[in-house]
Amino acid sequence: MPAEAPDVLNRRPLRIHFWTPHAWYSTLIHVDRVLPLLREQAARLGLPWQITSGDRLPETPVDWLLCLKSVPPARFCPVERTVLLVPDDADRVWGRLQRFGHVVSVTSQTLASLLGAVHPRAWFMDETESPEWIEHGRRALGEAPPSVRPPLLLWHGTDKSLDGLRTVRPVLEAFARETDVELVVLTGHAARMERWGRLPVRHVSWSPEALVALAVQARLSIAPARPTLADSYLKNAGRVRRLFAVGCPAIGDARVADVVEFSKACGAPVAQTHEQWLAALRQLWHEPARLDEIARSGHALVAKRYSTVRTAAQWLWFFCSQ
Repeated sequence: MPAEAPDVLNRRPLRIHFWTPHAWYSTLIHVDRVLPLLREQAARLGLPWQITSGDRLPETPVDWLLCLKSVPPARFCPVERTVLLVPDDADRVWGRLQRFGHVVSVTSQTLASLLGAVHPRAWFMDETESPEWIEHGRRALGEAPPSVRPPLLLWHGTDKSLDGLRTVRPVLEAFARETDVELVVLTGHAARMERWGRLPVRHVSWSPEALVALAVQARLSIAPARPTLADSYLKNAGRVRRLFAVGCPAIGDARVADVVEFSKACGAPVAQTHEQWLAALRQLWHEPARLDEIARSGHALVAKRYSTVRTAAQWLWFFCSQ
């Protein structure tokens, strides 16, 4: 979906509602962070649009209904003005795509291609990071680049994503036998300590604030994908980009096409086999100049290409162009 200014602005009054019936983290990323910037851009252009969101369907008709991973009741809104947002879990709605006039993959270009094979109006937009997070990362890199931080290795993700981390446990144990390092696991579990061989593992309960706080302390992070195809090949580089956004360089998984593309653009390594993970860890951990260079390059790429300001501009183009 383009992010350029539309040729003709839609100055008709529009009622636009983003329906987010579940309290998923994707609601925060794809709706709650985006709409204030979309409202700001529309107001700056003098567009008489009413843009709302919530876990309930609107009580009165709207001009556009956008649905996050959910299918509204039949005939609630004209099909041509009903839009499906798909960050993941496409199996939830795959058999009912005809209920939507447009489908938008808001994370994965690979998934967008699959949607385009079965729906005539499929779109793609990247998952993006908030300007506040990006600014926080800029300050963090200026105050303490990764090479001067404590020997912390960071992993973050949902409880379900832990199976991806467990697959590289032998790698991390081998790395700890030759390197002074502590692994911090940021997920939904309660805080606790354990050891994987010689590697101390500190579990921290997940929150956006905890991620920011730990990312600016960590020297490096890893983001191995889960073993299943849908959780690797069809995923995007969101977990990796989020770390770079707040100033922490990351090694991503070579099975994820979006991760490979992003990492190549900022010079970061990717890995798939145990040998590749260990080599990438050794390489960056012991090359401080390259570690800092990759952190700065990745952060600059996020700021330029993956800011939520861009996502708001894409929605502005969409509502003016349909």
